[in-house]
Amino acid sequence: MMSGRFATALLASLIASLPPALAGTSGSYSRADGTRIEARVLEAPGCAPLAIISHGFGGNSKGNPQLAEALNRAGYRVIVPSHPESGPRALLGSLGNGRPRERILDLAADPTLLGAREADVTAILTAEMRRCAVPFKVLGGHSMGARTALLEAGAANRNGMKGADRFDAYLALSPAGENSRLFPKGAMAGIRKPVLMVTGTRDEGEGGGYENRLSTFEGLPPGRKRLAVINEATHGDLGGRRNPAVGRLIGEMAVEFLAMVRSGGTARAKPRPEVFLSDK
Repeated sequence: MMSGRFATALLASLIASLPPALAGTSGSYSRADGTRIEARVLEAPGCAPLAIISHGFGGNSKGNPQLAEALNRAGYRVIVPSHPESGPRALLGSLGNGRPRERILDLAADPTLLGAREADVTAILTAEMRRCAVPFKVLGGHSMGARTALLEAGAANRNGMKGADRFDAYLALSPAGENSRLFPKGAMAGIRKPVLMVTGTRDEGEGGGYENRLSTFEGLPPGRKRLAVINEATHGDLGGRRNPAVGRLIGEMAVEFLAMVRSGGTARAKPRPEVFLSDK
């Protein structure tokens, strides 16, 4: 039987997956195997820079709305897909084995599910590049979506997956730490592109508190890498559903970071009293 705290958190997550109508229109992409990927699309004029935002395990295209909208206001065409194999049905299916938290952590590192997400990203990117010669591309995500982004960026992993590193920058919100189910120690050493990593002081995960996630940032090589730790932010807050103020803050920091990357500079982040920031 699941613990009361976990059951309450899970119920809140499921309820939060049904928010009011969000900005954007419905879109659809086709994978090489014929699977259809539904997505929320926030349009931008002309051949705009592209941002794909990958939701966490059990999520859908309504995830990280404040981040999506902040990037869209900054001129990005934003695609937020619903990953078919690791969406709400997968979350519900994980609850019947008596150890739901461990099962969810296992599934978030599952090579079949992560491979399906890679295929989703490939389908979207291929279609968008046919649409126009996209000038700048960003892949970001929360939780399992952060794993998706880091794998694409070139993180070593226990599944033997090889990222294609087809994006210009990456956003990793609440990523798994090194020495976890997915990432061995030293996994981040091969990531060369800019990365913004965000966690919170109440962002508990595999291995305990948020401190276990910091090994991901510590393992990244120098060169336009930034860590933001938001005071009192939880795992759910970082997904943009439970505390919109945290979602808006993440959106602001992402826009600022990507503007720095696109300018070719190395400017430090704007100080924020509720955020610990570190650059390297």
